[in-house]
Amino acid sequence: MLPRHQLKCGIVPHPLEDEDLRQIYFLLTYACNKACPYCIEPNVHSGKYMNEKKFITAMGIAKKLDFKTLYLHGGEPTVHRDVVKYAKLAKAEGFHINMFTNGIHQNMLEQLDGIVDEIRFSYEPGLEFMLKNQSEWKSRIKLYIMATTESYPTEYSLMKVVDKAINLGMGVKVRTLNPVNPYAYKFQFVPYLHRHLLEMPEEEIFCNGNKAAYKMTNGVTVRLGNMQLNPGHLKYNVDPDGVLHSRFTHSNKNLIVPEHVIEAEKTLFQPLIERLRNI
Repeated sequence: MLPRHQLKCGIVPHPLEDEDLRQIYFLLTYACNKACPYCIEPNVHSGKYMNEKKFITAMGIAKKLDFKTLYLHGGEPTVHRDVVKYAKLAKAEGFHINMFTNGIHQNMLEQLDGIVDEIRFSYEPGLEFMLKNQSEWKSRIKLYIMATTESYPTEYSLMKVVDKAINLGMGVKVRTLNPVNPYAYKFQFVPYLHRHLLEMPEEEIFCNGNKAAYKMTNGVTVRLGNMQLNPGHLKYNVDPDGVLHSRFTHSNKNLIVPEHVIEAEKTLFQPLIERLRNI
């Protein structure tokens, strides 16, 4: 657990936080080879690539602010032609390196294996190529399952994927959508996952990167994207122009039209979330 004081980078952890928040996201590019409807990046597909000079300068700033983990992010980081070079530079500077990827550029991922500490695959149904045997990889590989009732109408349908990944030795995290655009707003609730939050003892709920989270019986973390426990949490990123930001700018939030059913569902969780926020 972290010491409960403001970190050098200005972050104030929630008392229930379970991870080191000294994390910074380097948006290597806004380019992407997919078009996920829940994407949080408003500039996706607008091009722009971070050059080496800006990457090195940003690393210097990150070190001064005492960030320990550097995320290679985007867009899709593997479409950047210099992603392997940048990963090596960051490793030489002593950063723990994580990466989020859609997994399409297999060749690039193979080159990054053993340089990046953890490769996180953003998984949706049908993307079976992301189910990989951990024993064949030097880097830690982890499946981040983006859960919606559209993709996983029942808990059984979700657990089939979870179990496959666990049997392959992969790490697994289940995430519901962060309601940052109309699609994600509509599909933010997964009733069987959210119901568990209301049914479990409060002492089993923790904070995972600002959001309410809990463990399945198999130890897999479920992180609820619409349940903020630390709304003031700073989440640093560097854009492709090399500019440092203390928060992400989320996509198309201004296009969300509130729906009565969804707003009513939110009110069921409000007393619990308020109690946890005020611990």
